[in-house]
Amino acid sequence: MNPLDTPDLFRLVYRSRCAIAGTAEEVQRHIDRILTVSRHQNGQAGVTGALMFTGLFFVQALEGPTFAVEAAFDRICCDLRHSNVEVVECGPVLESAFGDWSMSHLVPAADSEALLDRVEHDTDLADAAATAMKLMTALIRSEQHASGSAQQFVA
Repeated sequence: MNPLDTPDLFRLVYRSRCAIAGTAEEVQRHIDRILTVSRHQNGQAGVTGALMFTGLFFVQALEGPTFAVEAAFDRICCDLRHSNVEVVECGPVLESAFGDWSMSHLVPAADSEALLDRVEHDTDLADAAATAMKLMTALIRSEQHASGSAQQFVA
């Protein structure tokens, strides 16, 4: 992607603690609803990104025009299905990490435990951001390689 094609490409990555109560199936239904709404709203706003749920935390990356990413994040901050929202990365980027997918769903693989632990517990935000993007990018690449599809990633 040529940086001139997207002169205002902005990325925001946050992590938050899940506040959804219920069984694993009930939590998954909430996440499915989040993804459905996000894909619709993000598609209309020109925002792309990925949502990863670790079982305890959400990690989400949003990319697009600054105003659209900030508007999406404002809505996210008001959502009571999570708490302790913490921005781990925020700023302009030269290229998208998520292509044109309005919202990918990343499910960490079992062998990602060490990275997940760092995403969930690292108090240094720069380290948490780097780890989150490393894990998301690895999940995207492994799924693209395995299936050639990019709408929902389950690794």
